[in-house]
Amino acid sequence: EGYPDHPLIIDIKQDEVVPPGLKKKLEHDLVADVPLGIHQQVITVMTKLVQFVDNNKFLPCWKELKQTTSLVTNDGNGSTISIVESKGKIKLKLCRNKYFYSCSIKIDNGYPSTTTHEDWGKACVLKLISTNFPPKIETMLTSQAVEVIRRMQDGMTAKQALVLSNPISQPKFEDNDSKKYEVKERLTNEKLKGLKHDIEILSNVRDLREKDASRVQGKAHVLKQHTREKKAARRAIHKITDQERAADLALAEQEKQWREDENSRLSGYNLGSDTPPQPSLLALTTFLKERIQLVPDAKCPCCESLALLTDPNKLKLLYSTSSECKTEKQKKERKQARAMRPVRTYCGCWYHYKCLNTFMTEPPFGLSCPTPGCGRRVFHPDWPDDITQLERAWASHQARLREVDDAAMFL
Repeated sequence: EGYPDHPLIIDIKQDEVVPPGLKKKLEHDLVADVPLGIHQQVITVMTKLVQFVDNNKFLPCWKELKQTTSLVTNDGNGSTISIVESKGKIKLKLCRNKYFYSCSIKIDNGYPSTTTHEDWGKACVLKLISTNFPPKIETMLTSQAVEVIRRMQDGMTAKQALVLSNPISQPKFEDNDSKKYEVKERLTNEKLKGLKHDIEILSNVRDLREKDASRVQGKAHVLKQHTREKKAARRAIHKITDQERAADLALAEQEKQWREDENSRLSGYNLGSDTPPQPSLLALTTFLKERIQLVPDAKCPCCESLALLTDPNKLKLLYSTSSECKTEKQKKERKQARAMRPVRTYCGCWYHYKCLNTFMTEPPFGLSCPTPGCGRRVFHPDWPDDITQLERAWASHQARLREVDDAAMFL
């Protein structure tokens, strides 16, 4: 009533595309500066609405954009974000201590999908601008971020996409169910802390068996006492054997449960062709912050010191090639330095290479990741995922050490 002398009343429908913040902004901006007293107000409002839609590529992800902006600007590390609405482009610079990661994100016109089949998997186009992370670490993390976007366009949730985009290959188990969880005899036990424990157990059993097999002659009370000692030796042997066997079976059952959990978790990601694409901007930004920006804070679970050096320039030296070392001293220093280079495992935690090598190749084998909140089995392609192979390699190494010690005694 009162039109055209009174301003128009704009009511925007709110849904998942138009969140409350965008609804309020549109209802305010569309009637702003509209001249009263003329009959061209509706056309003016529609023109402004069309211009707003044409010049703002972030409409499909407006809510995610606001959350992304808040996520970056409130981190307290000096990170910055700039937005070009007309191009649908975001520039991010994530900072943490002396490290930084600068990139751009471009939103496709068909977000959360793509307008063309050729661009499938690029609902958000992530491009690296600059960083002082070593190329090996940067490439691994950036490629996973790109894979998260592709899998979310396939219909996966952010959590599912994060798991299946892992650049560390999933351990490959046997396809035959009868062999997949087969319990094999083990050379050592989970509770084995070192070769000394193993030698003590075998030495104890040997002494008990010698006592059980011994024979004596003498009076009746001597024979009676000896018989009691033989029976006690048999019971002790059975007790030790049962304990060791129980430890072996417990370790095998734990490994079986790990594999069952891994297969059941991954089997739930078999998505149908009718699953709609999922919005990925907020998931991408969260990944960049949690998996890249916070990497300098990651601690090695074994030594509990920072996995990455505090100086980015020194960290890059850990990844230097042998061709860059001209002298024997430089080669020796490179070999020592590379033992402390950070390595990411299948569970997503960061270890020093030297610490992880000790963790994987020395007993007890098959332990869970000690990082608080993780607890998953530790896998890495540089080491076998089969506990039996690790145990055999350890036993072989210890046998070689014993041979060296025996040879040294005769020199």
